[in-house]
Amino acid sequence: MELSNGVIAFFMFVLGCCIGSFLNSLIWRLPLAGRRITFRGRTGPLTLHWPPSHCPHCHAAVRWQHNIPVWSWLALRGRCADCPNPISIRYPLVELGTGLTFLGLYLAYFVTGWYGTAFAFPERGFVTLIVDLFMCGGLLAISAIDADWFEIPLVIPGLMALVALGSIFWGLQPRLPSLATTSYLGRFAAKFTIGGTVGSLVSIFWIYWRSPAPACGEQTALTSPPASGAGTDAAEVPTPRVHGRVGVILGITVLLVLLLIASWIFLSGKTASLFTLIAGLLLFLLGVLPTSGQPVETLAEEVFEETAVPSARLEMLKESLLLLPPLVLAVAAMAAPIPLPAAEWCQRLFGVLLGALLGGGIVWCARIGGTLAFGRVAMGMGDIYLMAAIGAVLGWPMVWIVFFLAPFLALAWAAVWKLMGRSNVLPYGPWLSVAAILILLLGPPITHWYRLQLFPPAPPHAAPLLAPPAGGSGG
Repeated sequence: MELSNGVIAFFMFVLGCCIGSFLNSLIWRLPLAGRRITFRGRTGPLTLHWPPSHCPHCHAAVRWQHNIPVWSWLALRGRCADCPNPISIRYPLVELGTGLTFLGLYLAYFVTGWYGTAFAFPERGFVTLIVDLFMCGGLLAISAIDADWFEIPLVIPGLMALVALGSIFWGLQPRLPSLATTSYLGRFAAKFTIGGTVGSLVSIFWIYWRSPAPACGEQTALTSPPASGAGTDAAEVPTPRVHGRVGVILGITVLLVLLLIASWIFLSGKTASLFTLIAGLLLFLLGVLPTSGQPVETLAEEVFEETAVPSARLEMLKESLLLLPPLVLAVAAMAAPIPLPAAEWCQRLFGVLLGALLGGGIVWCARIGGTLAFGRVAMGMGDIYLMAAIGAVLGWPMVWIVFFLAPFLALAWAAVWKLMGRSNVLPYGPWLSVAAILILLLGPPITHWYRLQLFPPAPPHAAPLLAPPAGGSGG
C-alpha cells in the first residue's frame, strides 16, 4: 500500500472510531430525547448535548483524555476514573467496529480495486464513499437502538434518504443508483416511479393524519431497554446496559483482530478488505446485541405481548387498502404522456426514488402478508421506512438482495445464541442493516452470479468434422 493510501486509510479508521463514539451517545440518548431527567440537581429534558458526557454511576464528568475512542477504555481497564464501577465494553466495541467498517469500505473502493477502475480518490467515487459511510453510520445506530428498544427512530432513515437525494446533484457516480430514460423499459420504469412515489406520499400522509405515530416508530416500545433496569418514569439519568462475560468478549475481539491481520498478510487485498468490513460488523454486533441481564422467557413474553395486537388481521386488511394509491397512480402514470428529461440529475433522481419505492414496498407487503398469515404484527412500520432509505442509497436491484439476505443472517445469529443459551428474540432492523452494509461489496458478485445462472454464456462453436476445402464452395 502506498504511503498516501496508508495515511488516508489511517484517517478513515480514526474517523470511524470518532463517529462510533458519537454513535454511543446517539444510541443512548435518541430514544429518550425529551424525557425529563435530574442531573446534578438540575431537571430538564434530555437532549443530544445535555447532560454532558459523564459516568452513568457516579455522574463524574468525563475528562478529555478519557474520551479518546477505544484507547481510553483500555487505559482505564474498563473502569471509571472516579469510581470503581465498570464501563460497559459496549462502548469500545461500537467505536472499533465503526472504525473497521469505515476502513473496509475505503480500502475496497480506492485501494484494492473491488470495483475495478470505477473508483479513484478523490476525483471519482468520493461522493459515493460519503453517501455510503453516512448510510453505514445510520444503520449501525439503528441496529443498536432496535436491539435495545425494539423500535426504529424514523429520523435516521429520513436523514439517510435526504443524503441520497442530495447526492443526485453531483451527477452520475460509481455504484450509486440511476435510471436512464433513453430506452422503452427505462421510460416505463421512470413513469412507474413518479406515480408510485406520489401515491406513497398520499398513503403516508393518510397514516399520520389518521393516527400520528410515536417518534420512534409505530409500535409501542418496551418500558425499558432490555437489561437496563431503568423504567421510563425514572427521575434520575438511566444507566446504560453493562455486559457480562467481559473476558469472553475480549477474547473474541482479540481473535478477530489477529485473523484480520493475518488476512492482510496471506490473502488478496480484495478478500482482506471484505474481511475488514465483516470484522467491523461482527464487533459492533457483539457489543450491541447480547441481552445478559434479562431472562430469555421474560424478554420473549414482552416481545410477543407487544406484537399480539387484537384483531391484527382485520387491521392489516384495512392497511392493505393503503397500497392502492401507489399501485393505481403508478399504472396511471405509465399510460400518461409524461415528459421525461434525460439530464444526469434526473436519472439519479429516478434511481433513488425507484429504490426507495421498491425497498419500502416489499417490506410493507411482507408486513401485511405475515400478519394475515400468523395473526401477529409481522414487522413494524419502522422497518418499512428503513428499507425505503436503504433502497434510496443502494438502488432497486440491490434492495431485493438485502431483503432476502437479512433472514439468513438473523437465523445464523439466532442459532449461535440458542446454542449459548441466550435470548434468540431479536428485532429485524439489525439484520436489514447488516445485510445492506454487506451488499455494498457483495451485491455485484451476487448479481453477476445470478445473471450467469439465468443467462449462461453460449459455449464456443465446435469446428465441423468435415470442413470444405480452402477456397472452394463445395458441392
